[in-house]
Amino acid sequence: MKTQMKKPDDLQKLILHISTDFINLVPGEVDNKINEALKQIGEFTGSDRSYVFLLNRSLNTMTNTHEWCAAGIDPQIANMKSLKLDKRQWFQEKLLKKEIIEIDDIHLLPDWATLEKRELQDQDIQSLVVAPMVYSKDSIGFVGFDSVRRHRRWSADEISLLKTVADIFTNTIIHRSLVNKLHNSEEQYRLLVENLNNGIVISQNDKFIFINKQFAGMLGYNYDELIMADYRKVYTKKGLEILWDRQRRRQNGERVPSRYETIFKKKSGAEIYVEANVRIIDYKGAPATFAIISDISERKKIEMYQRKLELELLKRQKVSNLGLFAGGVVHNIRNILAVITGRAQLLKQKMPDLKEPDIIISNANKIVKIADNFLKKAQKEREHKIVEINLNDLIKSEIMFLESNLYERSQIDIEFDLQRDLPPVKGLYSDFSHGISTVIEFSINSMAESAVKKMGIRTAAEENYIVLVISHTGKELLNGELQQMVTPFYSLGKFTGKNRMDHESLQAANLYNAYLLLDRYKVKIRVENKPGKTTIFYLKIPVNG
Repeated sequence: MKTQMKKPDDLQKLILHISTDFINLVPGEVDNKINEALKQIGEFTGSDRSYVFLLNRSLNTMTNTHEWCAAGIDPQIANMKSLKLDKRQWFQEKLLKKEIIEIDDIHLLPDWATLEKRELQDQDIQSLVVAPMVYSKDSIGFVGFDSVRRHRRWSADEISLLKTVADIFTNTIIHRSLVNKLHNSEEQYRLLVENLNNGIVISQNDKFIFINKQFAGMLGYNYDELIMADYRKVYTKKGLEILWDRQRRRQNGERVPSRYETIFKKKSGAEIYVEANVRIIDYKGAPATFAIISDISERKKIEMYQRKLELELLKRQKVSNLGLFAGGVVHNIRNILAVITGRAQLLKQKMPDLKEPDIIISNANKIVKIADNFLKKAQKEREHKIVEINLNDLIKSEIMFLESNLYERSQIDIEFDLQRDLPPVKGLYSDFSHGISTVIEFSINSMAESAVKKMGIRTAAEENYIVLVISHTGKELLNGELQQMVTPFYSLGKFTGKNRMDHESLQAANLYNAYLLLDRYKVKIRVENKPGKTTIFYLKIPVNG
């Protein structure tokens, strides 16, 4: 028996309503919103029961986490906890294949689905349909409809609704998981900071004249190996650069903070990230440097982990919101432009000497091209799977997307030198599109006040790498410290924990986001400032990931 669906217009309104409800939910609202949505789609489709099951991969179990039942239908959620998947092999195989599961009559299940059939009969279920919830190529659960009072077959529109809701629930549940991980890491961070063991040192005339055992142990030395030693022996090259920079700024009359982060090296040669709280004191009648040294290596790792989680949350929200509305927006744009183009063509037939219809048609076609590119970009960024990426095509797509802003098109001269037949790189399309577009946008923003606005984009294959070079004629950022903006531990000290940042610092923080997105693919980023106010980004991208 087939239930009559409501008109498609109602279905689209329901999907839009549910999609809007799930944008930017805080974790505490998720369960209530899922239950509300299950009620809405259950009533809309005339189902007797709608529900969500989540999978536990480590235990290979599934658990009913959310349920709505029509009046007179017995709830089953209390009985559906930690069910072993390997005992339900027919159902498990369907889930692993990420297939839509449609059962019009449970009596038609195959013989080897014995347990599944018995459980469905115990719940008085006669028909059901299930849509998998898929994240990063794996099923994390499923959403389903049950029919208890009669046999039925769900329509294509109803199944499409179920699949859309499964995607929305997946994004929301993954988002909540990431937020919870972030909160847990913050608690771990707090406990770590409260239990630090500090080193104490006094240096004078370039030598350690006092150290405590904690400082020596922190670096893997015995006390006797460091006392009266040249203090510079414990600094890395990067640490010495930070030290010389502080001294230079102090000599120039700048106020230098007493607390700063730097990098030491252990006796073994391993790097250790420390925070130094420094004071100038009088020691035996002469100036000396007194410092409290804290090992912050673990804290830095946690900060980087938090930063990556925050970036993943931001990226998922942006991609999810873009994907939810892109299709509808582009569809509406194309419909409107079709009317405009049709009217212009009629006008051209009536008045063949008039030039305006050709101008209207040409610009309408350009808008369609931009809209199609927008949709294509949104669809690719929503695919959370590793794919082969043609960097030249990606760059052209990002530039076309940016050129929809007339400011970039009319004000900035972009010169391309893209090597043909580049080998593909492997990764998430959204990581590379967001990372590379961030560098391009950074370059564009840096030229806002430049008299000459030129940007160059070049690609070339070199051995097992692709080199992407992006140059611009904008101003330097933060006193020429561009290279540090793509150096993780330097950047973390500048951007983590800040509630408000000025425009330039925010640009630099976005640039650091690009570093985080591409670092997982072992992409090396180097920045140079050339004479004549030209800044060049070099991205060395491994071909084999």
